[in-house]
Amino acid sequence: MLSVLRRSRPVVSRPARVCYSSATTKSSSGFFRNAWDSYTSLLETHPLSTKIATGGAIAGLGDVGCQLVLEDDKEKHKPLLDVKRAAIFTFLGGFLISPVLHVWYGFLGSRLPGVSAAAVAKRLALDQLGFAPTFLPVFLSSVLTLEGNKEQIPDKLRADWWTVTKANWGVWVPAQILNFRFVPGPMQVLFSNVVGLLWNAYLSAF
Repeated sequence: MLSVLRRSRPVVSRPARVCYSSATTKSSSGFFRNAWDSYTSLLETHPLSTKIATGGAIAGLGDVGCQLVLEDDKEKHKPLLDVKRAAIFTFLGGFLISPVLHVWYGFLGSRLPGVSAAAVAKRLALDQLGFAPTFLPVFLSSVLTLEGNKEQIPDKLRADWWTVTKANWGVWVPAQILNFRFVPGPMQVLFSNVVGLLWNAYLSAF
């Protein structure tokens, strides 16, 4: 009789745990699916404003993470988090980078449509040999201006432009091959925002 009871106990408890775990998993997956569906719907109805909000949030949170995790700041009496810098990256991510990329990627997609090797190569060449070397000085100048260091722009660009441009090619050439080949047009700015987390960590050194 005792042996029968012992064998029966696990049979009662296990299904309850499995059912609870299964319900939790389904609830989590349903939440993320609904959130993603809402985001893609907003991209269709309000593409620019959605990209502005997403780009600003990703850039700001990325800079906060960079300051707290990646940077080893040994200066005394300096706050753990530079709120002004995070605000600058949030503003530029939302109101400079995202709108510009929205227009630029739209232009590339309309003029050079398709995902063939030739189309991707042409878009990549225009992006990395034309757009990137031109936009980088705009971005760096914007950062310095918002930091209150506008007078440093000429010297900073002379000293860092070529170094930053070469580093840009190391990150963005492979990233943009993937972006132009595999990512749907409406999602390309979001993809660039995510890659920008790594890129902004590098730029913070300048």
